[in-house]
Amino acid sequence: QSWVEIVLAMVRSLQIVSWNVGGITSPVKRYKILQALQRRGTMIACLQETRLSRLEHLKLRTKWVGEVHQSPASHGKGGVAILVHKSFPGKAKLLHHDDFGRLVLLEVTMQSLTFLLLVCYAPNQY
Repeated sequence: QSWVEIVLAMVRSLQIVSWNVGGITSPVKRYKILQALQRRGTMIACLQETRLSRLEHLKLRTKWVGEVHQSPASHGKGGVAILVHKSFPGKAKLLHHDDFGRLVLLEVTMQSLTFLLLVCYAPNQY
């Protein structure tokens, strides 16, 4: 196998999901979204428009979520988070997050592969 085939096989098995959740301040909606992500076997979930504060993002840590990297909502708008599964077979290191609920940048390392993962919320009015 070439290194390209190895990398493609790793990426295919990774199960990364990106989802504009349209606000998850409701405990019921938050529970349903986290359950749906778990059922899919999600290893990394990139969530946009969480509308959660810094403390409220801690509520995203569940039985399957090991790490929550977030940029909290600003005045109830925006908010992004990257959730990393507890059994993720690699490391996710926070490189940057902004103070406006728009960006989170991680450096993800899996075996010998390192890549950048950016979650960005960019509403139409800008």
